[in-house]
Amino acid sequence: DRLDELTGALSKLEHYCERTDASLVTQIASLGDELREAQTKLADSTKMQIDAESQAALRGRQHAELKREFTKTMTQCCAEQNEARSEICALTKIRGELYKIEGAKLFITDCAVSDWVVAECSAKCGGGIRKLVRTITVAPNGGAACPPLTASETCNTQPCPVDCRLGAWSGWSACSARCGGGVRQRSRHVKVPAAHGGEPCERTEEAEACNTQSCNRNCILGRWSGWGTCNKGCGGGVSVRKRIVKKPAIGTGRCPKPTHSSRRQFKSCNRKPCTALLPPGRSYLHCRTKLDVILVVDSSGSLGSYGWRQSKKLADVLVAALSAEKDADIKVALLEFSSRRKTKWITHLTGGTTQSDVQGMKWFRSGTATDMALTMARGEFLYGRTDASPVVLVITDGKPSSTRRTLMAARRLQTKAKLVWIPIGRRAPVRLINRMAASPKRDHVVRFYDFRMMTDKALINRLIGSTCPAVN
Repeated sequence: DRLDELTGALSKLEHYCERTDASLVTQIASLGDELREAQTKLADSTKMQIDAESQAALRGRQHAELKREFTKTMTQCCAEQNEARSEICALTKIRGELYKIEGAKLFITDCAVSDWVVAECSAKCGGGIRKLVRTITVAPNGGAACPPLTASETCNTQPCPVDCRLGAWSGWSACSARCGGGVRQRSRHVKVPAAHGGEPCERTEEAEACNTQSCNRNCILGRWSGWGTCNKGCGGGVSVRKRIVKKPAIGTGRCPKPTHSSRRQFKSCNRKPCTALLPPGRSYLHCRTKLDVILVVDSSGSLGSYGWRQSKKLADVLVAALSAEKDADIKVALLEFSSRRKTKWITHLTGGTTQSDVQGMKWFRSGTATDMALTMARGEFLYGRTDASPVVLVITDGKPSSTRRTLMAARRLQTKAKLVWIPIGRRAPVRLINRMAASPKRDHVVRFYDFRMMTDKALINRLIGSTCPAVN
C-alpha cells in the first residue's frame, strides 16, 4: 500500500508538472508573439524615421537652392528695373533737346497713372482670377500715351485644404485576459486623408480596460434542483436535490465538492417499515424495479468454511428474491472473487443467474482482490441495458489486498452504478467500507455483524429495500 501511495503521489506530481509546463509553454509562446509584434513595430518606426530624415535633408537642399535662385532673380530684376528707369529718363531728356533744336516751344507731358487697385480674388484656393484697375492721374499732352488701365491675373493658386474623413468604428476585439485586467481594442480606417492644411485625422484606434475582476474567484452555484424520487420503497429512504456549478472557480478560488452540503441535500422518505409490506406467508420483499444487478461474492480464505456456506446462503436468498416478481425485469450477474488469479464470472448480465448457479460455486480460499472485482463489475455494465438501473452488491469479510486501488476502483464504479456494501463478520473492514460508501451510508452499507445473522430476514429485507427503489 505504501508503494501504491507513493506511486499515486508521483503520478499527481507528474500531472501537475505537465500542466505547469503546458501553461509556461503557452505563456512563452504568447510573450514570443508580443516580442515579434514589438520588433515589427520598432522596424516600421525606424524605417519611418529614416524616411523622414531623408525627406528633411532633401527639403533642406531644395529650400537652399530656391533661396539662391530667388536672390539671383531679385537682383537681376532690380538691375533691369533701374536700367529701364535710367533709359526712360535719358529718352525724356533727348526728346526735350530735340524739340529745342527745332525751335518748338511745347509743354509736353506724358500720361501718368495711379497704382493698381487690386480687387478680391474670385476663389479662396484652387486658382481664381482678380482684376486690377488704375486711373489716369496726368493726361498726356504730346507725350507718351496712357498704358492699359485694366488687367487681370491668377490668384490663390494653392490647392484647397482637404479635411480628413474617417470610417465607422469596428467592433471591439476580444479581451486580452480573462481576468485580472486586460485590454480590448477597436479601430476605424481613413477614407480621405488630410491634405494641404485640412483638418487632421482624429485617432483611428481606441483601447479600454476589460475583465478587471479578480482572477481568484469562488465558483457560483446554480439554484437547487427539485427533490428526486425516493431511493427506497420502504424502511426509510432518502430523496436528493443538488446544485450545479453555474460558473467555475477561477485561479485560487474555491468550489465545494459535489458531495458538500451546499451542493447536495437529503430528505428522508418512505419511512414505513418493510415488514409492513409483506403479505401473510411471505418472508422476503420482491423487487418491482427494472435493474441490472451484479452480485459480487467474496471467496477468500479468511471466511472459513462456515462463513463461506453462510455467504452462499445469503447470495441464494438475494437471487431468489430478485427473481421472484414475475412482472419485474431484473437481470442478475454473479462474480466470485478471491486473489487475482482466482476471480471469475459465474454468470453474466446477458444470461441471467439462477439459484443453482449460486449453489454450484466452489470456495477459492485465497486472497482478497476487491479492486479487481470492482473493476470487472464496472466493465460488465457495457453489456447492460440503458433503461435499467445498475446496482452492485458486494459481500465481503476481509481487508482488500490493496486499499488504495480498492478506493480508486470504488470511486470509478460509483460513477456508473449504485454500490451497496455488505460487510459480514466481526473482522470486516467497516471503517474502510464506510469511507468508500456513498452517502447516506445507511442506504449503501448493510452490515451483518455475525455469520449467523446472514439468514436474518429483517436484515435481508433491509438489503432488498436498499437495492430496489420500488418493492412489493
